[in-house]
Amino acid sequence: MDFTIEKRGETLLVRIGAAASDSQEVYEAVRACRGQSWWSCPSGECSKIGNCDTRQEGGDTVLAFTPRPGETLSATGVRECLGYVLNAARTDAGSAAAR
Repeated sequence: MDFTIEKRGETLLVRIGAAASDSQEVYEAVRACRGQSWWSCPSGECSKIGNCDTRQEGGDTVLAFTPRPGETLSATGVRECLGYVLNAARTDAGSAAAR
């Protein structure tokens, strides 16, 4: 999955240049990670995300991550976090398919 990260003020915009179903998968994986396993992500960056808004821009899906009060988001940390989350989501999907 191809994505870029852009910083605008306090917000990080993750632009996903893939099919809408893939971007929804990313959003759901980030949401699940934030809800269950902050401690297992190597960057811990997801624990700093206060809000995640999703919108369509052209053919891309954009996730807008806004930090919690008093926190600052790192593009490098979010990139590492997304790599971890996406790998975990693929592993889980592969395990479910094998059952």
